[in-house]
Amino acid sequence: MQFAHELIVPEVGFPFKLFLFEGREGHYHREKHWHRSIEIFAVCDGELEFKIDEKTWHLTAGEFMIVNSNEVHEVDSPLPNETIVLQIPLKVFEKYYTGEQFIWFTHEPGRKDARFMELLEELYQTYCEKQCGYDMKMNSIFYHLLYLLVKEYRLTEVEDAFVRKNKNLNKLSAITSYMKENYAQELSLEEVARIFGYSPTYLSRMFQKYAGITYKSYLQNIRLEYAMKDLKGGKYNITETALRSGFSGSKAMARAFRKKYGILPSEYRENA
Repeated sequence: MQFAHELIVPEVGFPFKLFLFEGREGHYHREKHWHRSIEIFAVCDGELEFKIDEKTWHLTAGEFMIVNSNEVHEVDSPLPNETIVLQIPLKVFEKYYTGEQFIWFTHEPGRKDARFMELLEELYQTYCEKQCGYDMKMNSIFYHLLYLLVKEYRLTEVEDAFVRKNKNLNKLSAITSYMKENYAQELSLEEVARIFGYSPTYLSRMFQKYAGITYKSYLQNIRLEYAMKDLKGGKYNITETALRSGFSGSKAMARAFRKKYGILPSEYRENA
């Protein structure tokens, strides 16, 4: 099934976000990250690769991945693909928590997978067509998806380690939100630790243990993502982009950019 290449953010009134994956053109890698929402990737064409807790999952057309709340994951999209992404706020599932603000879904294939995939495709198609009453139909499909999630994919017995990790990533979420809002400023480990009442050593250990990434790497990834957006937009030159993104200068950004992407910022902008 082919879809229009556009970012979709449904109007106010829908309890979810629905859009096409930003890495649909290929040559894309999303570094380790996590979020409070449940996220579902449904591959309609092409393929994607996920890494979750050091386990790799390869998805092809007709398959989907459920990413749990606060589950650290990274995504590889080397080739073009058509992938629907559905983001569901955690609070939608509050009646089904197995612990304090905790619910967990399996990644393993199940007997309802074909129907679940059909519903995801129908949800997106309904939004694109926008026929009379489409909003009511979308909500109907969405709640059918929720029903399958809690009935077929929810785990009622979860290891204590998952629950502990979830709680600590909740704490880290407040910190990473602050980092994303202030990425252009000086954000030393010591200063951020002071703001949130931790010692630098403890905060550094939290990132490494629960997110599987260092504080420095996480901050640099945020800055590189914003730099890429500015470079692609073409509004700012290399030096302006570097300073806007929180780098000390164009040379520092070039080193980080080349280390991660294998090319210089100038090369990326020429091909963007």
